[in-house]
Amino acid sequence: MTDLFKAAPHVRLHRGKTFVIKAGGGTIAKTSAIRQFARQVAVVQALGARVVVVHGGGPQTDALQRMLGEEPRMVDGRRVTTPTAMRALRMATAGELSGEVVACLAAEGAPAVGVSGASSGLLVAKRRAPTRTTEGIVDFGEVGDVQSVDPKPLLALIEDGYIPVVCPPAGDGNGGFLNVNADLTAASIAVALGAAKLVMLTGAPGILSNPGDSTSLLSALSISDLDAMEESGALKGGMRVKAAAIRAALYGGVGRVHVVSGSDENALLAELYTNQGAGTLVTREPEKAPESEQTLKQVTLEPSPLSGSPR
Repeated sequence: MTDLFKAAPHVRLHRGKTFVIKAGGGTIAKTSAIRQFARQVAVVQALGARVVVVHGGGPQTDALQRMLGEEPRMVDGRRVTTPTAMRALRMATAGELSGEVVACLAAEGAPAVGVSGASSGLLVAKRRAPTRTTEGIVDFGEVGDVQSVDPKPLLALIEDGYIPVVCPPAGDGNGGFLNVNADLTAASIAVALGAAKLVMLTGAPGILSNPGDSTSLLSALSISDLDAMEESGALKGGMRVKAAAIRAALYGGVGRVHVVSGSDENALLAELYTNQGAGTLVTREPEKAPESEQTLKQVTLEPSPLSGSPR
């Protein structure tokens, strides 16, 4: 019961708020992992938050692309998307993975609806021009950058008690499809919904000061801290894309971004409903602990002050 009392202030702070939770394809690569993810998301919704799930499908797309006779190519954490790669992406995400996530959420008592980014004009992207990368100028093919998000379909589902489960690809506005990065897509959706939080589940415990050392977890960062890490070369590969998504979300008005482990069965809940958290909290400006502690004191059910800042 003590844990419930400790969680109560966080539950009150989060009730009625919109959370966008993004799961990378690697964190939900197995049915057991999807079930573990769904259990946590179902609890978040049951505790009163309005939840939207966004997922990628990198490993699943890789496997299908190889089955179709083509070797995947990644540059700076982004997929070079040929017509074959696009076919594999659509089959892996909207065709298979989305349905598995929806089914597991339903089994946990959280009704969900799978939504492709191309559905109802939800996501409209513009094809990316050849781009300068660490490998020189690269044509990413059928890859786009999100230009607009129509939140109305998601809001309609949320208001009816459903969890929207969004996956790539996006539409190009002309009946075609474009591959969009799931991290950046989740950030765009969070901004469009005016979300209080964007939560990103990854293969690491959170953001690490040393990418090769899983014990070097950073509990809290500001955007300036994140910028300094990137300038120093501490952010590698896909984490650089995540950093861009974090900036886009925070500068777009999302209150907080959390980066947590997708393999720990309790990390999402620990991050959202305990003071110490379980991953990395990123805010636009450095946190001011005394003010945050006072916010918790005003809503706590315990007579003694709570230590730490609310996540």
